[in-house]
Amino acid sequence: MKKGNIIQLFFLTTLLFIVGCTKDKEVQPIAKPTAPTNIVATPGDGQAIIQFAAPLNAASANIIGYTVTSTPGNITASGIKSPITIIGLTNGTSYQFKVVAVNSAGIGEESVSSNTVVPVSTATSNKVCSVMSINRYNNGAKSDYALTVFYDFVNRPTKMIMYDSLRKIKEYEASFVYQSDAIVIDQHQSFKIDPTTQQIRSYTTKENLNNSNSDTYLYTYTYNDSGYLVAKNQFINGSQKPVYTTNYNYDNNNLLIGCTMVLASTNKKVLESTINYETTRIIKSFIYSFPDGFESFKFSPFLNYGKKMKYPVKTMVTKLYDPNNNNLLDTWTSSYGSYTFTPENYVSQGVQSGDLQQGFGFFYGKIGFTYLCQ
Repeated sequence: MKKGNIIQLFFLTTLLFIVGCTKDKEVQPIAKPTAPTNIVATPGDGQAIIQFAAPLNAASANIIGYTVTSTPGNITASGIKSPITIIGLTNGTSYQFKVVAVNSAGIGEESVSSNTVVPVSTATSNKVCSVMSINRYNNGAKSDYALTVFYDFVNRPTKMIMYDSLRKIKEYEASFVYQSDAIVIDQHQSFKIDPTTQQIRSYTTKENLNNSNSDTYLYTYTYNDSGYLVAKNQFINGSQKPVYTTNYNYDNNNLLIGCTMVLASTNKKVLESTINYETTRIIKSFIYSFPDGFESFKFSPFLNYGKKMKYPVKTMVTKLYDPNNNNLLDTWTSSYGSYTFTPENYVSQGVQSGDLQQGFGFFYGKIGFTYLCQ
């Protein structure tokens, strides 16, 4: 064999040996990370802390970082390990979060959503605010209805005034005298209260406050173990059995979703309502949303009829029936929105469109709220 051929054979043999060795040691591609697990969010002031467990394939995935994303807002934050703090959130808004891991192969699988949290300002979270005034604006900048409330040093309402600024007249005024288990307004009107919870247990009034001979109405109120109003009975002129009964309907989270009023003697429907809420923002102590022509609506913004809803109202539909034949007489449909909020996360303004809901009577058109915070 020629020398050149021997050298050529040597190089070919060596090359095959090298290639064979290289193939035996070929590096496998890195897999993308699987989803992080155990996502837990803790709210703060304009932020949230997100804790999580590493993906199941973390040991082989060579993870270089994690990214957290909020819903709503798609606000993101990144870090190299748990926990990660995400800032820029809006206090009072409900958020959930998802986490992804990142390595050299790219972005991994998205985690399931975290629990829901609501960031709250630490500077204002301890304040307790009560409605001081309600103003309805349906005539430009001038209020066509105003309710003003005055309080004592222990935050109990002592006086209220309803004023019609268009007609420039005072529509109604009441002062409140407190006893151990009652609030007395005048010879015709008084409330029985629970001395421990201050919840209204009954309300006595006249059909016509200017006529002593008019019918006497007694309303009684029942609350569930969680402190929400669940039933109301109306008695007339000392009747032993109620004339009308209203049941307030709640979902599994104690959210008022409607009510049904019946003629107690026949159990035939008089009124039926459904309520929906804007659930993306948890608020503090919104006004009661009882839609059943609430007999003391002028008092309900500041007296205690149980716990209030944690969301602002979005829609309310009320159907009226003839209890004699169950025929539908009328339907009131209303929408609510354009809410603004105080720094303490109370509603400061809202706009209603559609029909007037008599139980929600003062919320009609554009309405503003002011509060006394202590």
